[in-house]
Amino acid sequence: MSEREHYKYETLIKILVILGGIVGLIFQIVALAGISYFPSILPTYFAGAFIIIIIVGIVISVLTIICGLRKESKNGNEIVPFHWITFLVLAILLVIFGGGIIACILLVIAFILGLIDEFV
Repeated sequence: MSEREHYKYETLIKILVILGGIVGLIFQIVALAGISYFPSILPTYFAGAFIIIIIVGIVISVLTIICGLRKESKNGNEIVPFHWITFLVLAILLVIFGGGIIACILLVIAFILGLIDEFV
């Protein structure tokens, strides 16, 4: 297998991805505690759906943090790949499952940096 390509701004991208995951996790924990409004585009007609959506959102936030914190591996079997397409998918999933728009913006900035770095 070939080694993974390194981004020029990899440190900045990792910081943005980790911050996006942490912000999303904070939004979801605060919504689960009932302190603030739950920002989701999915309908929550009963409390069971609310809790399921929040738990899925917390899992996505943890996967986002793992994506930014992961170590280099030669064989490419990481849990979440560190690639610009992954950042866009995680940003969309964070908005859907209540991670907030701030986490989405951080991941979209990381996505744009990775996209520019790969094609320039």
